Amino acid sequence: MGLAVYNSTILDIRFPPCCYKKLLSPAVVPTFTAGKPLGVVSMSLDDFCQVWPYIGKGLRDLLQYDGNVEEDFGLTFEISNSEIDSYKTFKLKSGGNHIPVTNSNREEYVKLYVDWALNKSIYHQFKSFYLGFHSVCASNALIMLRPEEIEMLVCGSPELDMEKLRKVTTYDGYTKDNTTIKIFWDVVLNLSETLQKRLLLFTTGSDRISVGGMSEMSFKITRVDASNEMLPVSHTCFNQLVLPDYKQQSVLKHKLVIAISNAEGFGLE
Repeated sequence: MGLAVYNSTILDIRFPPCCYKKLLSPAVVPTFTAGKPLGVVSMSLDDFCQVWPYIGKGLRDLLQYDGNVEEDFGLTFEISNSEIDSYKTFKLKSGGNHIPVTNSNREEYVKLYVDWALNKSIYHQFKSFYLGFHSVCASNALIMLRPEEIEMLVCGSPELDMEKLRKVTTYDGYTKDNTTIKIFWDVVLNLSETLQKRLLLFTTGSDRISVGGMSEMSFKITRVDASNEMLPVSHTCFNQLVLPDYKQQSVLKHKLVIAISNAEGFGLE
């Protein structure tokens, strides 16, 4: 993932937002890491719910329960977790197996549960992930970034604005006033978002936009003198669409949709 950010390559991965919070804790790796926690950050129940929504709902219900928590839930300050083919029990605090969860301490229980799940239980694994990322992306500039901005560096932006793409498009063999180009953009602007993403994937290798947005993309449409039976083709290394000189909108739309809906190249999976 660090290499992808370093090389400005968009990845089609979906880590929960709390992952990027952990990558910025701290934003710069300390010179001496021995004994210093890495990738550990205070987490909320909302963060937990983004990873385990059903368990999170249960914890939220526990906090809002009007009855007697100790008698009705029978919980103690410990967690049972499945590991491969067995269950292991972990104490949330010293002597936790003997401390019942009550109406008065349930908030502490939920806080310790969230911290165990998102920090303590995965500390060693995430520490390796943290150090690997920062070994490539080590920069004081990370101090100025928010977790959402780190996510955008990794995954790009999902928001599409084809009008902005039209404004930055260059042409080879066409001009913006050619009939074929006018009907092309009329078709593209009226495609569903799903098909617009397919077009972006077809021509650039990714259906997401880099941090600068579409206004900073390069996109080129090249004319090819060929039969109208030919489908559009692309060169993803150059963000280039090779478009036959279709004169009818219905033909252009039909050929374009076939091309973008059935292509599979070297895009990142």
